[in-house]
Amino acid sequence: ILTNLDKVEDLSHGFAMPKYDINFTVNPLETKSVTFIADKPGVFWCYCTH
Repeated sequence: ILTNLDKVEDLSHGFAMPKYDINFTVNPLETKSVTFIADKPGVFWCYCTH
């Protein structure tokens, strides 16, 4: 679950997990969630794209 707490109208944030082809934008004061299956042991990198 990711919530963008910014109140600036045009300040969106992006979220990505490249190995699982997950990439989406979260607008100000919006919450989004994502589910993925960790099909291999390891580290699962995620980061802000904006």
